[in-house]
Amino acid sequence: MKKDQKKIIKRSFFVFFILTLFILNSAQALMIKLSLHRLTIEADAIILGEVENIRCEWSLDKQIILSVVTLRIHEILKGDFYNTKIFIQYPGGTLGDISLKVSDMPTFQSNEKVLVFLKSIADMANTKNSLIVTLNIFPAFEVFGNAQGKYFIDANGIAQKSGYNLFAKDDESDKALSLSELKASIRNILKQHSKEREKIHVKIKH
Repeated sequence: MKKDQKKIIKRSFFVFFILTLFILNSAQALMIKLSLHRLTIEADAIILGEVENIRCEWSLDKQIILSVVTLRIHEILKGDFYNTKIFIQYPGGTLGDISLKVSDMPTFQSNEKVLVFLKSIADMANTKNSLIVTLNIFPAFEVFGNAQGKYFIDANGIAQKSGYNLFAKDDESDKALSLSELKASIRNILKQHSKEREKIHVKIKH
């Protein structure tokens, strides 16, 4: 019984310590602006979908709380897979009476319609930061650019970003766009990038 109490006290102290670090960091956290062009080119996948559910779990090392989103796919703007759903994970959430909030991380709500820029979690057993859970039903992703990589689509079809603070007063004309305008911009960026890569390929061949 004493051993169990010691373990509980030890874990509670560690969680408190981690939470304190995150709170201190969040007070000063400022992000560098990621352009729509960079988000589009560097993301492994860009998906329009609807949040089916959200659950919280401990990371594999049992030290960090993770939120795991099940996203039902409506449209794939970038990416090569045939699943109807994917998992998205990010640090933060609540388990019992323990909560973790991390600044500049995206947050999701059930039934929310979103457009997200994603990075694949290809090798979960060897991810450096260990902020992973065992996911094997659907492809697993993290949001690229944290909160900058997630657009919420409102009832009027306006795609909006929120939940972050920028280091400098950069142009944020892409922070709120109509969904049709956002999708068209993404497709144009991908098309232009494809043409540029094709030109480079042709030059190399000659």
